Amino acid sequence: MNLESLLHRRKNSSLTASALVAILGATWLPQSVAEGLSLEEVVVTAQKRAESLQDVPIAVTAISGDKIADAGIQGLEDMSSYVPNLKITSATGQSAGFIVIRGVGSGNNSGFEQSVGMFIDGIYAGRSRQFMVPFLDLAAVEVLKGPQGTLFGKNTVAGAISIQSAKPTNTLEGNVRLSYETEYDSKEASAVVSGPLTDYLSGRLAVKHNDKSGTVENLIRGTEEPTSDSQAIRGSLLFDVSDNIQVLSKLEYANVYNEGSIFQLSGIDGIWASPLGEYIHVDEVSPIEDGKLDNKNTLDSPNKEFVETTSINGLIKVDWDLENFSLTSITGYSDYESEVLADADFSDILFIETNPAETFDQTSQEFRLTSQGGGDLDFIVGLYLETQHLELSQKNNVDAGQLIGENIVDPFSPINNFTQHSDTAAVYGQLTWQFTDTWSVTGGLRYAYEKKAALIELYTAEFDTYLVDHDLEAFANTLANRGTGVLDQERTTNNLSPTINFKWDYSDMAMAYFKVTRGYKSGGYNAAMASPDASSFEFDDEQVDGIELGTKMDLLDGAANLNVALFYNNFSDRQVSSFATDGFTVGNASESTSQGIEIDFKMIVNPALLFSFSVAYLESRYDDFADANCAPEQKLAYYNLGNPENQSDAVIDGCTVVAFEDNPSQYNNYIYTKDLTGKTTERAPRWSGSFVTNFNYPLGENMILLADLDVNYEDEYYMDQSLDSNTIQESYIKVNARLGLASRDQDWNIALVGKNLTDETTSGVSVGAPLFIGSYVATVDAPRTVAVEFGYRF
Repeated sequence: MNLESLLHRRKNSSLTASALVAILGATWLPQSVAEGLSLEEVVVTAQKRAESLQDVPIAVTAISGDKIADAGIQGLEDMSSYVPNLKITSATGQSAGFIVIRGVGSGNNSGFEQSVGMFIDGIYAGRSRQFMVPFLDLAAVEVLKGPQGTLFGKNTVAGAISIQSAKPTNTLEGNVRLSYETEYDSKEASAVVSGPLTDYLSGRLAVKHNDKSGTVENLIRGTEEPTSDSQAIRGSLLFDVSDNIQVLSKLEYANVYNEGSIFQLSGIDGIWASPLGEYIHVDEVSPIEDGKLDNKNTLDSPNKEFVETTSINGLIKVDWDLENFSLTSITGYSDYESEVLADADFSDILFIETNPAETFDQTSQEFRLTSQGGGDLDFIVGLYLETQHLELSQKNNVDAGQLIGENIVDPFSPINNFTQHSDTAAVYGQLTWQFTDTWSVTGGLRYAYEKKAALIELYTAEFDTYLVDHDLEAFANTLANRGTGVLDQERTTNNLSPTINFKWDYSDMAMAYFKVTRGYKSGGYNAAMASPDASSFEFDDEQVDGIELGTKMDLLDGAANLNVALFYNNFSDRQVSSFATDGFTVGNASESTSQGIEIDFKMIVNPALLFSFSVAYLESRYDDFADANCAPEQKLAYYNLGNPENQSDAVIDGCTVVAFEDNPSQYNNYIYTKDLTGKTTERAPRWSGSFVTNFNYPLGENMILLADLDVNYEDEYYMDQSLDSNTIQESYIKVNARLGLASRDQDWNIALVGKNLTDETTSGVSVGAPLFIGSYVATVDAPRTVAVEFGYRF
């Protein structure tokens, strides 16, 4: 089946459309129906072949490159506002960043890979810092919801995101985009040129530069933070070797440098009960610190905070079209280097400074044989090989003398060195049988083998060095509640990920599907542990069994479409991570469930107006999680009862002291657990939705009025796995808009682009503060911004 026949619109009236028209009444019809207008067909590659979005029997949201550029969507975090049941937080400082679909994502630990697989031009990118600048000259972004283990492999238990960059063209074209944000003096420039180099070779070059001022006021320094300077460049070549062999190569370089911090204290009522005394947080920080989430912080450290990440991504893709099949080879390489210097006490105390440095490289190779499609039997078979290597070194400078007196204790530097190497091999296949004119069934299976080896070394060094200092070690371990030593472990995984999907074309313009699938997320090792405990170093594989029932309908002779998906996903050994004042605890929750419904509606009303509406309802809960970490507010409540040593049998809101460590006088060292069975998971808003309109109205013969309005809603949700009430993100509505003018052929355009016009204060990360139990830190999302944009293309 060729692309032309694939995209051919089905013109016969369906029962659904006829019923809808009857309800509306014969006296009214949208102008789109009267004029024979229809929505532009959207082609996706969600099943590793080109198909109409309305024909693909899975839940997929596709966003075009033009929409990304016009709406000023600069990265993954911006895009999440347009896709219900999708939450994305970018890597910022100490936070590794994460992606959540349908209430399922990964915790903040460098040992974790994402629960949502990221694929950039077909290359797997499982670590957040691999895709810090992905939105450069894009063709489309596809969000696949639900487990995708058969075709996409490991670490897609919640879904997958496919980012596709624009390819070289055989005609000369290009564009330039400039943007200036007035309030915070932020500037962005990008340029693209593409075209033929010879009769058989074409090329494309894209560059982008961002220079942003900060949106958080540092009250100590009198500065706006964090400032950001980033640049990216991508070159790609498309070589027509012969009539049926095509080679695409790509090389991309990106650098992001942020100075200052987006974090702030969001609560300062905590207490640090150290071996040397009790310290009340509000008494130690600056009096101008109010502990409120208000786009203001009081960070001050000996060195200015920064985050710098440099990444390189390369690709060679060979497509060989045979008579009845196509053979594809994708060779990928990805690496990055990242360094962070952060004020880890998030205040002006000059107490704790952290300096993690991370390097990563990945090489992958995929071979895929695909039938041409359109027959009674269609198939895909493939082989995937991958090697990853991660090195993380974290130095924490601790100067406790800033709290307890310069002459009492010397400063010291706890060091964590972590190395992990993994090798993956997988084979997969998927077969679709069209056994009647209206029914088909797809079955697939993937076998994967993975081997991981990890080493962690914890020791105490002289202040601001990596030189071992055994004299300070005992005191440092007691004060910081940590241990020293080395762990070296190895693990292997063998996994089968099957899927079966029934599809029913119950009319010429509508279909339904029923999908049952299994996926997995590979286990690994805790890269941020405070003590070398062999029993808690490793965490297990996570498994999901998913069921999805959906329908996709074209209505009003193609002027509208309606897609509905009901889903139920059951997770076993779900990987969880929580911060416990001195480090991250990592483990596996026994079981959780994610279920709900998603509805997407899109319609072209007349030649000038198109709108879409999406809404999602989600229930995501732990079905069995008896030994979760208690919330900071619960631990503080224990302390406020009196001597916590005498409160071991007390339970405060389900939190129980279950064990004591070596130093019973230091309540921070107690182990607290609670049962989260039946409770909601973090980052799982009950309701979310978006309403998007695009209005392009002719002004005379030479210009077009551009007017877009996006309204996005999210219900409240917890941001921390402990379900601390101080980490709740309240429900909010954000409004984005674009108003501009363009030439009739849209060779040029100028527009005002407003984001968060309702000026909602929201947060991406909210957790308990280090050491001070009952205090909190959070990141602050951007306030209202208005930018002027100019674009020119040829």
